[in-house]
This record gives sequence, structure tokens and C-alpha cells, in this order.
Amino acid sequence: MRARDFRIGWRQLLQEPGYSAVTVLGLAVACAACFLLLGFVAYCLNYNSHVPDGERVYVVKQRINFFPRPDWNTRATLSLRDTALASGAVEQASIARQVQQPLRAGDQLHEVRMFAVDPDFGPIFGIVPLSGDLKAALTRPDGLALTRETALRLFGQAEVVGRTVGVGQELLQVLAVLPDLPANTTVRWQALGSPLSRALKPEDRNLHPSDQERGQIFLKLRPGADSVRLTALLQDAVEASPVNQRFRTGPMGRSLTGHGVDIRLAAMPDAYFDADLASGRDKRNYGQRDSTLALAGVALLILALAMTNWINLATVRTLRRQREIGMRKVLGASAARVAGQFLAESVLVALLATSVGILLAWLLQPLFADLVDRKLEGFFTPGRLALALGLGVLAGLAAGAYPAWTALRVHASTVLAGRDSSSETTTNLWLRRALTVLQFATAMALAGVTVAVGWQTWYATSADPGFDPAGLTLLEMPLAKDEQVQGFVRAVARVPGIEGAAVSAEAIGRDANKITGGFATPGGQEMPMEIKRVSPEFFDLYRIRPVAGRLFSAERDQPKARVALLNMAAVRALGYRTAEEVVGKLPFAAGPDGFDLTIVGVAPDVRHQSMRERPGPIVYFLTDSDGVVTVRSSLDQQTLAHAIGPTWRQYFPNGMMYMKSAASIFGDSYRQDLRMVKILGAASLVALALAAFGIYVLSAYTVQRSRREIVIRKLYGASNGAIARRLGREFGLTVAVAGLIGLPAAALAIRTYLDGFAEHAPLGQWPLVAAVALALLAALAATARHTAVAMRMSPVQALRS
Repeated sequence: MRARDFRIGWRQLLQEPGYSAVTVLGLAVACAACFLLLGFVAYCLNYNSHVPDGERVYVVKQRINFFPRPDWNTRATLSLRDTALASGAVEQASIARQVQQPLRAGDQLHEVRMFAVDPDFGPIFGIVPLSGDLKAALTRPDGLALTRETALRLFGQAEVVGRTVGVGQELLQVLAVLPDLPANTTVRWQALGSPLSRALKPEDRNLHPSDQERGQIFLKLRPGADSVRLTALLQDAVEASPVNQRFRTGPMGRSLTGHGVDIRLAAMPDAYFDADLASGRDKRNYGQRDSTLALAGVALLILALAMTNWINLATVRTLRRQREIGMRKVLGASAARVAGQFLAESVLVALLATSVGILLAWLLQPLFADLVDRKLEGFFTPGRLALALGLGVLAGLAAGAYPAWTALRVHASTVLAGRDSSSETTTNLWLRRALTVLQFATAMALAGVTVAVGWQTWYATSADPGFDPAGLTLLEMPLAKDEQVQGFVRAVARVPGIEGAAVSAEAIGRDANKITGGFATPGGQEMPMEIKRVSPEFFDLYRIRPVAGRLFSAERDQPKARVALLNMAAVRALGYRTAEEVVGKLPFAAGPDGFDLTIVGVAPDVRHQSMRERPGPIVYFLTDSDGVVTVRSSLDQQTLAHAIGPTWRQYFPNGMMYMKSAASIFGDSYRQDLRMVKILGAASLVALALAAFGIYVLSAYTVQRSRREIVIRKLYGASNGAIARRLGREFGLTVAVAGLIGLPAAALAIRTYLDGFAEHAPLGQWPLVAAVALALLAALAATARHTAVAMRMSPVQALRS
């Protein structure tokens, strides 16, 4: 290849702008998708790679089987740290308890992800401070360490050692500034403090936590230590704990088979892909290895399909240039010169497409990061860009090989005499058709699944939650005394524009605060039942009406009254035929606090969880101080925040006010589904684009190969409509065969997805019909140009060519 070959190739691209645009843009989209997907796979595979000796650093996982809907998470019984240290298998150990209080810098409160940790936390994670003394920050009661980004956010500069911040009523001194963490880490902090700090651990300053305290535990094992043996030791310790034994012998544990609490260890390099954590409540922070590696396969498949389309289109273009090739051979061009020309043109297209693809990837990275819900970093390093361009050159050489070989097969004497010297074999033609069928099958399957997932997600987010969410706003309570919360509720209810306020342990629709009680039923059986604590005003504020009896009310009930409510699922679980039968009864021989509870009414089955779970048995207790306050108001969120602000600052001067509409809580339950819809939608568009590109190439070759047949039909009187129908039958058959392959796969994927829901949207077959319609539209758009060329084809020109 010479520089002159590239100049000729550039002129060829300018002379055929339609071909150039289709080729370069089609490849660029594939390159952008491949760049982003492979970059994301590399990003995921390197989670926690910054931790030194990461294969020896473990986080303790725990699952409490006494809870309803138990799940794995990294909040373990903190006393297990001392057990691990006493085992002799652990070199270093640290607990990390998240501090649920904001930091005050000057007059401003800032939300900061802050942990109280042991001094060993720094060595375990290999933290080397940028300035200051990390050991002092983690041992002094008034010490604090900030990451560089947090220091800039709080103080506007990174040199902040010696500055002070407020936490609640206490002051802490910044003794170290730490480097910022990479984005791909499962353990993220913005500030670290000492477990001795009264500000970070106000309940006590005991370095040896009790069996009831939970938090994260990190262990660095000694070289050669057996993690399986250590896991068994920790499992025995938690089983023998007094708390576990007390639950074991109570109503919630006597019917439980297996461990009451399960313990496992996860090595830091494997934590992101840990299957237990990826299926738990915090699953949005973890990934699935198989799915991630599948993305690499998808990226390579997209690139392979795009390159195959490119090769096919280049081959068609080569067949059209037979006279040019023959003339060059007659004028003395060698086989090497002819092949070099086509290889140069292919490399030029590859470099253009790769450059445009990188630009597209750069423009789309924020959208892609939002799709995968990750803060992506390090995608556009000089090394990666050079590698991408190098691979583009290799791809250009590989893709140009077949068109170059086709050009070498051209016989100058034959083509200059007006006869074809090169045509595609039947095997190659059927291979081209099979590839197009596969592309459309993939596109239809993805489109069908996208429509189904999108419809189910819309149905779930718009379903009746069992109450009227309009006008309801939730406020998260900070760490405060009961009297403060009670006073705030009374005061905020008097704010102009607010109709009322109520307290609950958790927001309806959010499954974070799980409380279970064990009850003895009238039949002598023991039944675990989920407890929801609400204030007397709760049901009136939410406009929930009773199924039978009455619900709590501020006029009739005191927060400590010995009354309770059941939902309909609990009525059925207790064996009653109707809701009326249970009203006024004392179905529990003893409540969780050791006294009888009278059931005064039955509430409907409100959606406390997402649509993936059916409503379970629930008993409602009274309270007047808890973690969530709900207000009803006709004011918009901004005006409401302004109205509540003075009251909030009066009662919680050191707490940040977090507001959220009640309706948005249900949307949060389906964030993963919404993200899946976006990812599937993007994949469907790429697949449809590739399929359209493929059938565009097929239509171009079909018209090129059949031009004599077409003009002969015209000479015998065939109309333009007949020509269009002749081509349409061939392309329609391609889409039909693709449907027979892709639609059953889509139906299976849809059924598998819907199996995860307790309630399904009325789908029917319309997602599959929509997928076929989209495929037909793509096929029509892609074949329209060459169908029009065939209808306008001049018999004289075609017979001469």
C-alpha cells in the first residue's frame, strides 16, 4: 500500500457519498458500542483492584433468616471481628460503621459518606495519605480523615489538615487528607474517623461491640490461612451468641430449619461479582459475572456483524468496478498493486469509522454511564485510543482481503468484452442471506423483550399502591430523641399549607426496615409476622379505608394503646374466612412486649413491597416517634421545602432535610427495570441498525445480480409494481424466517422475566407483534432505495453493462 492508494481511496469515497456514509457510519456505531461495552467489562473485572493483596482481604457477609425475605448483605455482627482475631488466621481486622449524620463546615451542612473504623482499616486497604497522619485520625477521639474530593467540596481547597468540622454537637479535627477512591470499588468512603469518637458513635465508646451491633467487617488473612475454616469458626460463633439463641427458642426460630444467621466470606477481588450480594437488597451496587462477560460477547458480535456487512457491501462495490479493474490490469497494474489499492481503501474506511466511533463513544459515555448506573472512569486513555486505532487498521486489512481477492479474480479480456467475469457462488449467497436472517432474528428478539419489559415496568410503577399518594411527601428523620421527632410532627402539622403529618417506621413501597415479631395464635401455633409501626394519624393521612372494623385514629387511640390492626393477608394466614370475624378478637396470646393485643380493624393489602412479592401477613402497631414522617400538602416540593425549612432547623439544626414524594418511592423499586429497558432499547436500536445495514447490502447485491432479469421482465411488459413485488417477496421471506427464529426466543425470555413478578401486566402477544412491525419497517426503509433503482432501471443501460 502506498500513499497514492489512500488518495485514490479518499476520492472514491467522495465520489460515492451514499456508500461512504452507510459504510463509515454503520461501522462507527459498531465501533462505539464495542468500545463502550468492552471498556465497561474491563471496568467491572477490575473492581477493588486497588486493594493491596486483595485476594487475602475479605468482607464478612451475613444473612439473618429470622427476618422476612432474608437477604445477604455486608452488615454483619460486629463481635465477629474479635472472634476472627482470636482465631490466629487473621493478620489485621477492622470494623466500619457508617455514620448517619452530615458534616458541618462553616454554616453549611454536607452529606458525606463517613465511617467510624479501626486503625487497621488504613493498612488493610493500603491507604497512603496525601497529607497528615492517618493513624492519628483513626485513633484520636477528635480525629477525622477526608478524601481530597471531599476536602475540596467542604473547604474549597485540598490543604485542610488542622481544620475542624462539626458532627452533631461535637467538633472533629481533620488530621489527614486521603487520595480519592477509584470508581470501581465496592467499599466507598469520603470520610473516616475513630471508633472512639463520641461524635461518630454516641451510644458508647466500647472498642468491643456487643452481639447486637452490626456493621461491615474486613479481615486480612495471614498468608496460607484457610478461609473455609475461618468461615466455619465465625458461623459457630454467631450460632452460639445469646441473641441468636434467644431468637432460636422464640416463635420466629422454633420452626426455622437450618441456621438462624448465615455467615460467609467474600474476597475483595470477587466481591463485585458475588452472587449472594448481587441478589440482595443492595444488588444495584453489584454485578453478575456471566452477564458482564456476555456483554463482551455482545460487543464482539456487534463488531463481527458490522464488519461482515461492510465486507459484503465492499464486495458488491467491487463487482460494480469490474471495468475499472480490468482497465487497470490492461494498463499494466500488477496483482499486488490491485490488491494494495483495495486494502488501502479498506484501511482508510476502518480508520475513519474507528475515529468517528471513538468520538461517538465519548459523546455517549455520560448516557452509557447512566444506563449501567456506574461512574465510569479511564475509558479514553492514550493507550486505549492507540489500541483502538491499531485494531481498526487490523480490521481494515482483514475486511479488505475478500474484496481484494474478488478484484484479483476479474479477467480483463472478459469484462472489457462486456461479460461478467466474477459473480458470487451460491454458497456465499446463502451465507449472506443466513447472516441477514440471523441479524433480523436478533433484532426482533431484542425488540420484543424491550417492549415487554417496558410495559411491565410501566404497569408496576403506575399500579394502584392501595392509597392515594397525591400530595404526600416523606421526610427522613435524623438521629434524634423521641421528643424531638414528636415535637417536629406537631409543629410541622401547623405549618400553613400542610394538611397533616404522620409517623411510620418505613415508607410504603420501600423494603429497607424489616421488623418481625413472633406471635402465638388462638390455635396454639406460633407465627412470625411482619410488624409495621405507624402513628394514630397515619391511615387518615394516607386516606386508607378499613376492610372491616376501624383503623387507627388520633381521636380514639394513644400511641401506647394495646390495639393492633391486621391486613387481609394476615386474616387469611390466621385461618379466618372473613375480615369481620377477627375484629374485636385477641388472636395473639401475647404480643411482642408481653401483653395482649386487641384487633380493632382490618386494613387492605397495601403495597409495602414491590410487585415482585405478594402482600404478606402484617400487623400494625402504634408509635409516635420513628424514622419517617409523612406530610400531606398541595404545595409543590420547592415551596413545601421552603415552608418546612424553619421548623426543621428549629428541631434538627445538625440534620439535613431529605424530602421525597410518596409516589417516587415506588419508582425506586423498579430502577433496575427502568435501566434494563434503556439498555435493551439501545441494544435493539443497534441490532435493528445492523439488520437494516445487512438487508441493505443484500438488496444492493440482489439488484446488481438480477439486473438483466429485471430488464428482461420489463421488456416483456412487467410493471414497476411487479418488479417491487418480486424483490419484496425475497426480503419479506427473510424477515419471516427471522421471525420464526427470533420470536420464540423472545417469548421464552419474556416469560422468564415475568416469572419474577407476583402480578403481571396484560401483555398478550402484542410485544411480539410490535417486534415484527419494527423489523418490517427497518427492512422497508433499508430496501426502498435499491427497489426504486430496480424500478427506474433502463433496459438499454442494463443490457449493455
